[in-house]
Order: sequence, then C-alpha cells, then structure tokens
Amino acid sequence: MTVDLRTAPVAEVRGLDLRAADRDLWADEAAIWARLTGVLDRIAVADWDRQVAPSEAGGPPWSALDHAGHLAAWSDVGIAAIVRVLDGAAWPMDDDFADGDFDAFNEIQRASWTGEGAAEVRTHLDESHARLLALARDLPVDVVREDEAWSWVFMTLHGHALEHLDILERAARPEPA
Repeated sequence: MTVDLRTAPVAEVRGLDLRAADRDLWADEAAIWARLTGVLDRIAVADWDRQVAPSEAGGPPWSALDHAGHLAAWSDVGIAAIVRVLDGAAWPMDDDFADGDFDAFNEIQRASWTGEGAAEVRTHLDESHARLLALARDLPVDVVREDEAWSWVFMTLHGHALEHLDILERAARPEPA
C-alpha cells in the first residue's frame, strides 16, 4: 500500500524510510513541500503570530511565523552546506552550529526573521527552498543518500518540514469556539 505523503498522518510519513533506494527522492520532496505550503496557505492572517509551541531552548514560545521563519533559515543553512560541498569542502559538522546545541542555534536564528510579517517570511521560505532544491539536484542522488549528505540535504528539504508539520497543521485549524 502506498502512503500519500500529502495526506497521511505525519507520524506515518516519518515512519517511512525516505532514504531507501527505491524511493523517488524528488517526488517525496515535492509531496512534502506541497503539503507544507498547503498548510501555510491555510493559516489565517490573524493566527500567524499566535503562540503554537514552546521554545525548546527556553526562549519565548514559537508562533506559526517562527516555525516558517525557522524553515526558511534552515533552507539557507542547507544552501550554504551544499555550496560548500560543491566548492570542494566537507559537509558541515554539528559543532559548527552553537557547538552542536541546535536548540540554542535555533534561538539565535530567530533574529533573522524577527520583525518580518508572514508575507515576507513566506517569500523568503519559497525563494530559499527553490534555491536549495536546485542546488540539491546538482548532487547525484546516491551522494544525497550518503550519511554525511543526508543529514544536511534531507533535513533541510524534507526532515524539517516533517518535524514542524504537526505544529503547523494544528495552527492551520481554527480554534474551537
């Protein structure tokens, strides 16, 4: 039975081996991206700033805007990682990001979208994602599936969206009256 990545419960999608050689990496990415953008399109203007999740680093709670900004910022990180590799350098190390404390790094990144509205964050996310996808396609699929690349390419294209979809899908639903 085929799992529809656009509609299946997020936990079911996360349970799939999206790295498997028989998976179409780019079709999976397109389906997850379509799901994410569809969810973002359903968030009401008034709900973008509503707090939807605590900060994992002890900062202020995160809004839907923060989650979308976070995805855009990590697309930029993915772009830099791929450019670095295409230029002949090694993939980044976890320690390159707040000494491997990704929760702290994510809080530091917040400054990159603080003060922007939903339209600006969405534009950044859409443009950054398009550039990231184009660069990722410059890598052979077998390279993308290798351990070093997978954590940077998959996480910035598929994985982060899957991590945040539960929260964003809840934000896209109207709150009960």
